[in-house]
Amino acid sequence: MKGLILLANGFEDTEAITTINILRRAKISLAVVAVGDDLLVKSQAGLYVKAETTLKEINEQHYDFLVIPGGRAVREVLDHSKRVLSLIDKFVLTEKLIAAICAAPALLGKRGHFKDQSFTCFPGCDVGITEGKYNRKKGVIISGKFITARAMGYTPQFAYAIVEFLLGKEERINVEKSCNGGL
Repeated sequence: MKGLILLANGFEDTEAITTINILRRAKISLAVVAVGDDLLVKSQAGLYVKAETTLKEINEQHYDFLVIPGGRAVREVLDHSKRVLSLIDKFVLTEKLIAAICAAPALLGKRGHFKDQSFTCFPGCDVGITEGKYNRKKGVIISGKFITARAMGYTPQFAYAIVEFLLGKEERINVEKSCNGGL
């Protein structure tokens, strides 16, 4: 099981770093991918993170799931990247898991990918999404091959949902316990 997490300048720090941390604690293979040409990516809070590779260097056929953090990167970079939008379309077409949090679900929704699915996203980011059932009250939703989360405050639950989707409920519980000091 191998996945991609996309980082573009302006990504939301907690949504990316916490998700990477939890998935790696679960021993899930996750490539940290810069959308641009530079491996150094600047977060929304101004921190620099060094990605492991760039989007143009990966072959999406070798990956089983995609994680897209939110932040201003969604509207400023990802929404204008033909490569990113094509990657999303390919993952949807091949029925691979896509997990998107905060503003990122809009990337899927605006392309009609939530048809017959439930989703959540940051309030206001649902504008322009005409397919699917928007649930603004839920923090995390698993629907079909999509996991969506409303905002940064739901990042741990979002990451645990990915673990459960990929590895099962027992592994989710084990990872949660390890992250919570065994409680």
